Amino acid sequence: MNIELFKSILLTLLVILSGLLTWNIWSYQPPLDAIEQPASTVDIAIADERTNKELIKPSRFLVHGDETIRGTSSGNEMNEIGTLMQEWSLFNLRENTSLNEEEFEEVVHGSNRIEIIFPAQVPFTMYQDVLNFEVSQLPDATFDRMVVKMPERENTTFTVYFVSYDDRRVFEAKVEREEFESFNEATVENAEEKYPAHFEYRADNRLLYLPQASNEVLQYNYVMDEISELQFRNALFQDVNDVDVNSISSNKKQYFDQSSLMEVDDGAKVINYVNPSVGRSTIPAGPADLLQKSQRFINEHKGWTDTYYLYNLDIVSHRVTYRMHVQGLPVFNDKGKSNIAQIDMQWGENRIYKYDRSFMEMQVQVPSNTQTASIASGYDVIEAIEEREDYDPALLQDVVVGYFMSEDTREEDLYTLEPMWFYLYNGSWQRVPLDGGDPVGLE
Repeated sequence: MNIELFKSILLTLLVILSGLLTWNIWSYQPPLDAIEQPASTVDIAIADERTNKELIKPSRFLVHGDETIRGTSSGNEMNEIGTLMQEWSLFNLRENTSLNEEEFEEVVHGSNRIEIIFPAQVPFTMYQDVLNFEVSQLPDATFDRMVVKMPERENTTFTVYFVSYDDRRVFEAKVEREEFESFNEATVENAEEKYPAHFEYRADNRLLYLPQASNEVLQYNYVMDEISELQFRNALFQDVNDVDVNSISSNKKQYFDQSSLMEVDDGAKVINYVNPSVGRSTIPAGPADLLQKSQRFINEHKGWTDTYYLYNLDIVSHRVTYRMHVQGLPVFNDKGKSNIAQIDMQWGENRIYKYDRSFMEMQVQVPSNTQTASIASGYDVIEAIEEREDYDPALLQDVVVGYFMSEDTREEDLYTLEPMWFYLYNGSWQRVPLDGGDPVGLE
């Protein structure tokens, strides 16, 4: 074969082979695994975030004198007291385990001391935003009242007791006299002129304090605004693309995915969220952890609308309740109607199990409808409570003035806040039947 012909054939084959290789490279597409798309979550800001200082407030302040007891539940005065307490630096915090029942009552209710009462158990670690504890480690414990004993001699320290009332558990600390002076001048020294007189009522092993005289309290009307249910849907479900919706009546609908459900009641203006896939724990929760994750959960979607304060902390059921307050007074509404005056959370193992709340918020107060209502004396209130047929003083836990919230039947989105007496009996809040009627249960 001619050598030149051989070279031509070889060159042609190489060109063809090169073309085939180039084509294969260009057209080659390796098998690709499906790329998992991230969950479609949405950052939500429904209203505001809150700190422990804003959410944990005392509900009552009492000054025990030699012969009289003065007290207040006024929101403005309770805020003043909370601000003055921030000037204290507490040291030598320790538990006092040596008190018998008589000594315990003397510590809490004796003369020449002040008593600051909280509506729920407060973990020490959750209150260090308010008080300055000069200790290396705070106890893993709670308290629901603080008592300050006035020293008999000058130039000595004050003793501050932290009391878990039902558990009869007492911690005590010291505060320097000069740090207490502004508090003393603003409250104790002017107590006779500043706060109404109270009397003591014994309900089994519990002492309650109520005002001796009747009082005038403002009644309010508010226009309420609705928060879009879609904001709560976006905040509570991990992937909004996986959420389906089902209308179950003219006023109710359900949003759900594979693990959780949110029911929206347009008539009652509430949402009820539940995640049944979360494991339920039978072990009591740590109070500080329970409260911290509840605050953080609502902060994550900025869900604090109106003024809410911690009102119940139940470590056995893993439940936390924040109640709406107006002018420092708690707000209630009728049992049988969905609760529009509180935020309830119940926790499973490390995740929220239930979350119930209103999707309304106060928009504007109607000043033209504001009026004054008369509140009965504490004596009349106790008499009305004792008249219930099944009354057992051991079951009476608290008696407070608060607001009853009801919807105006004539004008949409208008709600009335009427001041009246309420009492906590065997774990349930009820209206005091001052008109002689039967007790009315509340949410």
